[in-house]
Amino acid sequence: TRGAPAHLARARSGATATTSSLTLASSHHGARPRAAWSLHRASPPAPRPPHRATRASPSSPPALARSSTTDSTSASAIEGDRVTLPPPGDVHLWIMDPTDATDPALCRDYRERCLPASERDALESEAGNMTEGALRQATHSKALMRWVIARYCGGGVAPADLRFAHGEHGKPRLVGVRGGASSPSSNPSASSDDADADAGWTRIRFSVSHTNRLVVLAVTSAPGIEPPHPRWKPRGSPTPSASPGGWGANVPAHASHEVGADCEDERRRTSAAADKLAGRWLSALEHEALRAIGDDAARAASFMRTWTLKESYVKALGTGIAAHPFGGFDVTLRFDGSKVSGSTPPSGFFEKGEPGVITLTERSGTSAAERRAWAAGASRWRMALLKPRADDSLLVAVCAHGCATDGGSSEGSCDASTGMNVRVRWTVPMVGDVAEGTRPPPTLIARSEGFGALE
Repeated sequence: TRGAPAHLARARSGATATTSSLTLASSHHGARPRAAWSLHRASPPAPRPPHRATRASPSSPPALARSSTTDSTSASAIEGDRVTLPPPGDVHLWIMDPTDATDPALCRDYRERCLPASERDALESEAGNMTEGALRQATHSKALMRWVIARYCGGGVAPADLRFAHGEHGKPRLVGVRGGASSPSSNPSASSDDADADAGWTRIRFSVSHTNRLVVLAVTSAPGIEPPHPRWKPRGSPTPSASPGGWGANVPAHASHEVGADCEDERRRTSAAADKLAGRWLSALEHEALRAIGDDAARAASFMRTWTLKESYVKALGTGIAAHPFGGFDVTLRFDGSKVSGSTPPSGFFEKGEPGVITLTERSGTSAAERRAWAAGASRWRMALLKPRADDSLLVAVCAHGCATDGGSSEGSCDASTGMNVRVRWTVPMVGDVAEGTRPPPTLIARSEGFGALE
């Protein structure tokens, strides 16, 4: 098969980039207050300051929601404050600005305090083959993932206590904490008592993505503990080959309750023209829509928006492009009554406060039964495309399964009418959560029908 362009190669797998490293930058100055933040807004936000047009290193630390003072290496800073999982189908979107964490001592803390010894060793062996920028991105990505997920686990769980497994195509799943009990998905022999005790953290579903200017972690929850799944392998185990009966493109139901996230810069330019990349990777409908855009810059930006949305979907599925090619499904955006894939919003569109509409249409499958399954499954996914900062070119796409609990049942059920609420929070691992109101609010570009709210 043809290989993806280098800058897009990570999309070929459901895996997330979680390798970490120490990066050298400005000096660390010791004491850091502990974050004391809640997902629930306690008071109206303060007036937002003007946003910098360029993203240089900040002249002052970010404003953080804190209640007491502690050094970043203390246990309380490592573990952070506990947060509560969102309901199934809703998403907490955690965002990290890399310029908030260029401090070398803080990055050293990320490596030494967030990573287990095995990952630190693997990191040190890989560091010589990575550029400084790649090391920095991997450091921030791993720190954000482990620090935030540990906070959902509660009970004094530290980031390095988390154990992960990977699906057949690389999608990660939390399967253990503190080196103790494992998830039923990775340990079929676990007792029912162990499963009940682990019910909280085994519900966590997540997806992480990064660019050189942004790191994002999307978190949602499953309604209950899932039955054992033999396709989940401990981190470091050989990845099994694709199988029609395993986790992958031919089993859409196995992605229930999952979430996928991707971030890109819509001004990012590729080594090949956007229409050539679209012809090779996107669906025929999407390619034709992009060819209709006359302006080169607008066409390239539209390609990046389409790609970001589609990548969030295959990351939610856990397949990546390798097992679920982009050409097998359409993602269309509709603005002002038009229906154009990856289209550019008309002039003054955002001032009207009405985002575009995203539609996912599946055509995958090698048999009539598979095609019906994929088509039916597409209606249960909810997608959103947003800008974390309205005056910036950075994009984030989120895709989550539209599920809700049914009558208090722990298993839950999926309802095509269920919306997806997305709560955005900026944070700096082991430092604290950025106080609400001190960063510009996100801007919703487009969303699926039935989308709930962006906060």
